[in-house]
Amino acid sequence: MKLPRLLTGLFIGSQILLLLSACTSPAIKKQAGVNLNWSKQQLALNTIQQWRINGRIAVQTKDDGGQADFVWQLENLSTYEIRLQAPLGAGTTWINSEPQGASIKTSSGDALYDTDVDALILRMNGWRLPVNGLRYWVRGLPSPGSDYEITEWNDNGLPAVVIQDGWRIEFRKHQNVSGQFLPSKLFINRVNMEEEVDVRLIIRQWVIDSV
Repeated sequence: MKLPRLLTGLFIGSQILLLLSACTSPAIKKQAGVNLNWSKQQLALNTIQQWRINGRIAVQTKDDGGQADFVWQLENLSTYEIRLQAPLGAGTTWINSEPQGASIKTSSGDALYDTDVDALILRMNGWRLPVNGLRYWVRGLPSPGSDYEITEWNDNGLPAVVIQDGWRIEFRKHQNVSGQFLPSKLFINRVNMEEEVDVRLIIRQWVIDSV
């Protein structure tokens, strides 16, 4: 069965990145009066193993673009559900990951399975969405198991730009969640690759359960 592409029904043209950037200052936001120790911050962020976040995601490729509201419920780093809701009730897509594999299902009843969520999205769309890395990047952490480079730091002592696995992750804004400074705006794009993929992630709300 051929599943419709991930953002089918969400495509609204090449202006989507402008919609999420229209009120964004080009400067990376600083939390006034906050200076953090990055080594201690990494240890604290790694304790966050269960969380629920909601917000909006926009994806722009060479040929298409789309946006959706999302809710991401993570039980542990290998078990989670992401729900994507198209604008104006146009449809819902669920991404589920478990240790044995990943699935994508739509409200129309279509479904597709694979052993890895990133491979599944690439197979379906022909372009990449780095969900495996996002599990860490949304917490402000580099993904373990591969090399990375921090090319810019913000005035609070946190990474502002990280290069990892062919992606450039820019942490544009953070919010204080129960004493933890967590990203609330991320700009992510491919670097030194033939494919063009830009991702804008706005996190409106964090609910965390540290274990």
